[in-house]
Amino acid sequence: LYFMAKKDFKLIVLDLQRETYTTERTGKKFYGEGGFGDQPDQNMFGPSRKYIYFCEDGGASPGVYARYSEDGTYFTLFQAIPGGIYDDDETVGIALSPDNKRFYAGIQHYGIIFEFMRDDGLPFE
Repeated sequence: LYFMAKKDFKLIVLDLQRETYTTERTGKKFYGEGGFGDQPDQNMFGPSRKYIYFCEDGGASPGVYARYSEDGTYFTLFQAIPGGIYDDDETVGIALSPDNKRFYAGIQHYGIIFEFMRDDGLPFE
């Protein structure tokens, strides 16, 4: 089981079989552009469980991020421009289409839903 601890900026991973848990600071090991410095919020796994997708609860550049389960690397799916129209807003409502080829996320204050597709046409994992 995976939980986001918003106040502590952590991902909590529970191992129910071993009755243990681990924690890590979200966005610690970032790949590519963007960055995650705000409070983690909603999360969901893709169908292959290789990636956990999550959004953030407010901040200068709201976005959607992912963590690759193999090595714990984080990366940005999309992120608003600091100082732009969505500054200090919040991303909400992350979801995948039934065929996993479309990824959805909203910007709360403006009530906008974005739809993303991969350039290669493959489904999100």
